[in-house]
Amino acid sequence: MQSKRVAVVGGGVAGMTAALRLAESGYHVDLFESAPALGGRTKSFYDEEVDEWVDNGPHAMVGAYHATLKLLEDIDATQYASWQSSLTLSLWDEQRGFFDLKAASWLPVNIALIWAVYRLPGHDFSSVKAMLRLAMTMHNRNEEQTVQQWMHEIAAPKRLVEDMLEVLCLGVMNEPMNTAKAKTFALVLALSFSSHRNAKMGWFNQPLSQALVAPLADKLRSLGVNIELRSSIRSLDDLNHDSIVLALPAFARNRLLGINEDVATQAITNIHLWFEDKIELPNIMQGMLGTYGQWLFDVSAMTNQENKLQHLCVIISADESEKSQGELIALVLSEIETMLAVKLTQPKKVRFIREKRATVLVRAFEDVDLPSHVFDVGEAPQIGELPATIELAVKAGEKSAQMVHLSHEKSA
Repeated sequence: MQSKRVAVVGGGVAGMTAALRLAESGYHVDLFESAPALGGRTKSFYDEEVDEWVDNGPHAMVGAYHATLKLLEDIDATQYASWQSSLTLSLWDEQRGFFDLKAASWLPVNIALIWAVYRLPGHDFSSVKAMLRLAMTMHNRNEEQTVQQWMHEIAAPKRLVEDMLEVLCLGVMNEPMNTAKAKTFALVLALSFSSHRNAKMGWFNQPLSQALVAPLADKLRSLGVNIELRSSIRSLDDLNHDSIVLALPAFARNRLLGINEDVATQAITNIHLWFEDKIELPNIMQGMLGTYGQWLFDVSAMTNQENKLQHLCVIISADESEKSQGELIALVLSEIETMLAVKLTQPKKVRFIREKRATVLVRAFEDVDLPSHVFDVGEAPQIGELPATIELAVKAGEKSAQMVHLSHEKSA
């Protein structure tokens, strides 16, 4: 295959994974990225004022990210991922204070989850019955049904929805329950809670540029991949390769191909806060219920930063707010004060980052008519497939490499 040339358009996780797997199989790979750095939405930036590398927002993982874990092994980067020993979701609301959804590792995972929910404050046997109905109906979802309709079908108690299911839907699918597709959410639940190995949270303990992008780029270069940065491909006619892999979000792919079709996307807002005074949190990932800010991450603890300032980040998924930056910052600071029952000092620095197209939403995308040597595996999650996550990007990259290889085998 060394005589075969493959162009990969897009230097995000999907494109870099595709280039890696193709190069491992002996193809000559040219990787084109329009930005000045690889990584797509997983890259970091350096903030001189706080002397720190900063991700746009923290990235949480689950144990079911098997393709991502394999990728980290292959690029010698497993040390940059940290994991819980067993599932623990640290939650808070104003009425009940702090509490944990904790799955006992010594019980079978399905029993452990039901027992964990039953023991949450404000829950009773109605939550247990709803969990059982959820499991029994998981494989019977149609493509039109929303998560909210599914929860109504199984008569899920409001408390169960608010404490667990809505949290997971927003966090993983970046979409509210009234529009998120039940078929995909069911897949997420089935994968994430199929075993204790899968049912735990993980995070990168270094900024993504160091934890994922740099090791992956180093591996690509060691395999002879030609990386072209600041290289915008305007037309497929610009590429004279045996195969072309399009590893782009659906809206960028449409722009390249001249397709006039709207693509549903959703924003994520990350509010970074740096404090001089130490703020004690019960957990490095703190869920906030009934508040506008949904998750509070202790980034300093996650990434082992020794900066004199403590770095916290509030995440707002599916953010469609019309509030100004100043209003949102004041609101989340007030919510943190209420949660911790303290008066915060003024942050030394605040950085507001709203990614307007943070994720392409799960929808019924139509197939694009492409030449036989062009393979589209960019971010366009179909109903019943994984939502837009790092895991989806890794799997898409691997799928594209397999498709290219099969195509060349057939033509040989």
